[in-house]
Amino acid sequence: MATRQARTSFWSARLAMILGFGLLGLFVVVAYNASTTAGAVVAGGLGAVSAALAGFISKTLVRSQETAAGHLKAYFEQPLEFSRFLAAERLVADSGMTQEQRAEITAELARAIVVRPGATPDAGGNAPKPEGNGAAN
Repeated sequence: MATRQARTSFWSARLAMILGFGLLGLFVVVAYNASTTAGAVVAGGLGAVSAALAGFISKTLVRSQETAAGHLKAYFEQPLEFSRFLAAERLVADSGMTQEQRAEITAELARAIVVRPGATPDAGGNAPKPEGNGAAN
């Protein structure tokens, strides 16, 4: 689903860019061939507005494509991250540590699992609060 969304966004952004450039070119030709100054100014203004609108739409679609690619990356990184936590758990279980040492390391592992990737706990060891309203960023 994420690859389909990224592909669709990419091609839609490409189409919007091509249409915006085409409209800009069309309005330049219309402005150049206008018989009055007012007609040339209106055609030039419409060309600028259409180019700006196409740029905005393209930028929005490119952002959507980047977001879908980020979700896809997170989807494929999750099993690797989970396997690291399982390996750490096995190492702790098979070591000759005391119960207190094991509890301390297990608590540290639990904190690492709760904190999202790339985030670091604050000085008190607390995980940072999630950004936004809980929706996917």
